[in-house]
Amino acid sequence: MAHSFRTMLALAKTQLKRNLRDPITSIVLFGIPVLLLLVFGALLGNTNNIKLRVAVINESNHAFAQQFTEALDNISVISQPDDALSFEEARDKMKNGELDGIVELPHEFGNEIAGEPRGALKVYYDTADTQTGDIVASVMRSIVDESNQQITGAQQPITIQRESIGVNQVSAFDNVFAMFTGMAVLMVGVFGVASSIPADKKSGILRRLHVTPLKSSQLLGGTMIAFGAIALIAVAVMTLLAVLVFNLNMHGGWLTYGVFMIFATIMMLGFGLAIASLAKNSTQADIIGQVVFLASLAVSGVWFPRALMPELLQNITFAMPLTPVIDGIREIVGEGATLTALGPELLVVAAWSVVLYGFGAKLFRWS
Repeated sequence: MAHSFRTMLALAKTQLKRNLRDPITSIVLFGIPVLLLLVFGALLGNTNNIKLRVAVINESNHAFAQQFTEALDNISVISQPDDALSFEEARDKMKNGELDGIVELPHEFGNEIAGEPRGALKVYYDTADTQTGDIVASVMRSIVDESNQQITGAQQPITIQRESIGVNQVSAFDNVFAMFTGMAVLMVGVFGVASSIPADKKSGILRRLHVTPLKSSQLLGGTMIAFGAIALIAVAVMTLLAVLVFNLNMHGGWLTYGVFMIFATIMMLGFGLAIASLAKNSTQADIIGQVVFLASLAVSGVWFPRALMPELLQNITFAMPLTPVIDGIREIVGEGATLTALGPELLVVAAWSVVLYGFGAKLFRWS
């Protein structure tokens, strides 16, 4: 047993050195996740300086319309083009992504009735970007409500006060950190392990190793240890950057975080093993890996919020491999969750690990 384990470690050491010396491997498995974390972390760090690019089209000749337009110039969140635009010009700019919305004051806007200016302004937005459109409409609604209060001199009977509740002062960056850390571990599995084994088959390395006393369990174990070390190094680098650069506040225990990431890494490496055993060559492994990677991102809430999915689909996507990893990291970092509290997530991780390693070991062939 001891000799078998030493053989496994020696193979892992060789695999680790070989992969770390490969610049492409380092860029893909380390550089891309770290770069994404830095870029999105920097963007989220400037959320207090949001600017909505809005063109204001004043078609009215009434004095109040002119006053309202001038008041919009003083709204810090709204950035208007330097040049006056027609509606058609503004629509073309919005189509090209140069504007977030258009506010039009029609001809009758500001017409006085019973001594008070009246009118309905129009807010246009891109149907392909309803989220930004909702933000523009919300800002304009707040401006209109304030104007109405000034005109009538009366407080609105019912108002809305928006207050954010910071649970343990969780920031938007904490959610991004959870997503990209989980993605980094998945990448090591589906792009690292899944590509390495077929490549060694093609180069004849596995065929030469097969004639030695080396067992398949030692080969696979050494490969998992090597790529497991790479995944945990990537996690450590991203976590260190998050703490030092973006002031990540770990509300949970560091030991809990470390143990959970080890379990998550074991499962993700199982994906690589299953793909490598199923694929007949590197091309097939790359294609299957891409499908698994993109599908995992699609159903785990990275691209589309799970909260907006139907309840049945939410329950299904929770059982997908990347979802419990992201949820677990988020709960540890933001809510201080313990391993006991992460029972459902760990159960999904364990179930996938058993299935993937069983499948991969059964289908593995030396050539």
